[in-house]
Amino acid sequence: MAPSDARATGDQARKGVLASAVPPTGLLPPGASCIPSTGAWPSGGSSSAAGFGPSPKPWPTSRTGSLPSARPALIVHGGAGTVPDDELAARQAAVDRARDAGWSSIAEGALAAAVAAVRHMEDEPLLNAGIGACLNADGEVELDAGVMQGDGFRVGAAACLRDVRHPIDLAVAVMEDGRHVLLAAAGASRFARDHGLEMADPSVFITDRKRQELMEGADTVGAVARDAGGHLAVAVSTGGIRGKLPGRIGDSPIAGAGFYADDRFGAVCGTGQGEAYIRLGLARLMLVELQHGMDPVSVARGAVDHLGKALGALGGVIVIGREGSPHAAFNTPAMPHAIAE
Repeated sequence: MAPSDARATGDQARKGVLASAVPPTGLLPPGASCIPSTGAWPSGGSSSAAGFGPSPKPWPTSRTGSLPSARPALIVHGGAGTVPDDELAARQAAVDRARDAGWSSIAEGALAAAVAAVRHMEDEPLLNAGIGACLNADGEVELDAGVMQGDGFRVGAAACLRDVRHPIDLAVAVMEDGRHVLLAAAGASRFARDHGLEMADPSVFITDRKRQELMEGADTVGAVARDAGGHLAVAVSTGGIRGKLPGRIGDSPIAGAGFYADDRFGAVCGTGQGEAYIRLGLARLMLVELQHGMDPVSVARGAVDHLGKALGALGGVIVIGREGSPHAAFNTPAMPHAIAE
């Protein structure tokens, strides 16, 4: 960031804080942070010193093998928001079951664990993914999902799905196919059929139309995992936001916005107002701060603070670093989550 005694120019003020943090070369200056810390936002044209991370560590060009004796870890969330009192315990229990499903697959690797947890949540009707997801403005369910492995930047995602039984399975298939990162709508469904994935009549996803029209406190579900080899993975799935325009795509299938993983530094995913995560590129910023040496709990808290200060948006995040325990942060009344390690 600019020195603490610097004054933001009119051009910087128009471009915003993040734009002013990056010089014309596109590279961050030594010691800079992409995400401003608490109190680092311009006021009256001034700009504070570096954000919520210390000076960057040298950036590794590659991950060399596995971490010896890494401690496996998994964190799962069921969406951030204002959860009705009569549903909070049931939603937490659903997330606990998903955590158990993922943890039972951790020996198969981080990807298997994260996908198993999210796949389970696609079958939990109280959560906003798969069965029971919220309805769009036309009264239909449209589903998005994404997955990423921290080894080799492998990503797959799918959006605007109406007839794919498990969207997370399609995201994995797109990643494994390797030709593209994101498929949507009819083309994504065709890809799913061609690859032998389970399809479903769209009516399968509607279990309680009135509840799904009025769904509260439910957003993207997600899981982040680290296996014994030190490899990381993230998986997310969602029905989006209630009453959305048909064809709307949020942050959940967009790597760098709603999720990201890099074995060198960590893995993250978010839940909340998807347009805000896209505008901020929040998941990628979180990974940059992990690379700068910030601890995962500070990254989680700083990202949620940034979300609120920059755009007045609500949401939450989960994070696992290359080492240490998983962490969660949110600025909503609730975000059911569960951890295993």
